[in-house]
Formats: sequence, C-alpha cells, structure tokens
Amino acid sequence: MKMMDESLFIRVLGIKSPVLKVLDFLMDNESFDYSKTDIAEGANLSRATLFKAWPKLEALDLITATRSVGQAKMYRLNKKNPIVKKLMELDDTISEYFALKYESDSPSDERDRNEPLLLANE
Repeated sequence: MKMMDESLFIRVLGIKSPVLKVLDFLMDNESFDYSKTDIAEGANLSRATLFKAWPKLEALDLITATRSVGQAKMYRLNKKNPIVKKLMELDDTISEYFALKYESDSPSDERDRNEPLLLANE
C-alpha cells in the first residue's frame, strides 16, 4: 500500500475533501481491498475524519465491502458505480495529460514543473 502525498488528481481539482482523498487512494490502489484503518492511513486521514466521511461513501455506493479478515471488514472501490467510473476516467485523463505534457518538454522547461497547477479554488 502506498502512502499518499498529494496526487495529481487532488492537485488539479484543488479539493482536499476526505471523501475525495479516500476515492483517490482507492483509485490508485484499485487491485486490492483495505480495512478502514488502512484506508485512513493511505488517504492520509485520521480515523475520526474517515469515520465522518464514511456514511457518504456508503450512501453513494462508492465503496463496497469485499470480505472480512478477522474482525476487520475489507473494502474496495465500487467500479460498477457510474460516479466511480467517471472519476476513474478523469484520473486517467489527468495522468495522461501530464505524462504527455512532460514527455514533450525539454530540460529547459523544468521550471514549469515546479509551478503550482491550476486549482479549482483559484
């Protein structure tokens, strides 16, 4: 499991909501299922913050329970959900955009990589 700094997805959207952080973590690690503790850690959230956001994730059917390991329930992204599908497409598009942009940049364009990305709240 990778610990999440601020991803391109979060940086481009400029939204640091706990729900979006959880979704971003699960999109980046979609092949696996995780306990709530693992999700909180991976999304860089406190357990208390995760537990406040959890009802919204469940109400929108964005996550799905997969199995139990001991007393811990495991969860993953609900890839059948149309919202999740669109968010995954957006995440892929953002990654492709920056991969192509930086692939075509010359070393003299290094300064552009350190400039802040356009954010939704600017």
